[in-house]
Amino acid sequence: MKADGHSLLIVVPKTGPDACRSLSQTFVDDSNVQVIVDRRITDRRVQANGHRPERRQNERRRRLEADAELKVDRWIAVPRASGRIDFRDLDVKAILFLCCNNHLIPCQKCQDTYRLGWISHAEPGVLPCPRCGTDLTEVVVAHAQTCRYWGAHRTAAQQPLSHAS
Repeated sequence: MKADGHSLLIVVPKTGPDACRSLSQTFVDDSNVQVIVDRRITDRRVQANGHRPERRQNERRRRLEADAELKVDRWIAVPRASGRIDFRDLDVKAILFLCCNNHLIPCQKCQDTYRLGWISHAEPGVLPCPRCGTDLTEVVVAHAQTCRYWGAHRTAAQQPLSHAS
């Protein structure tokens, strides 16, 4: 899911215009990151008349944690990606190290941004935040799916192998 070509959506609480400005400036060079202010007034699923039963049995979105973060004036980072990347692949390691080394990745838990080169690659499949240790793999995958440096790698990986006759 790469909605609108953005790999990452950062939602800032209504009470955080300074954070919105700061994050917008931080990601000014990355057109794949969208920073917005939470415009919701109330929960969409609350009904005024209250007598009609709820149609949906389960919440489709992972909103509970996000709502809790926004209520205590913390921004949330929502990766807009699907898929996987094999971080053991040598080409992937080379792209991360050489091309994406200075690209910024946000950590929602410690509310800070880090350059991809600052993230340890010691454990395969896990990309921990330098400060709090939260796994940032999902955010890195979202970045990779829209980063211009990954375009050639994706198209090469998707091409079928040719057979010599």
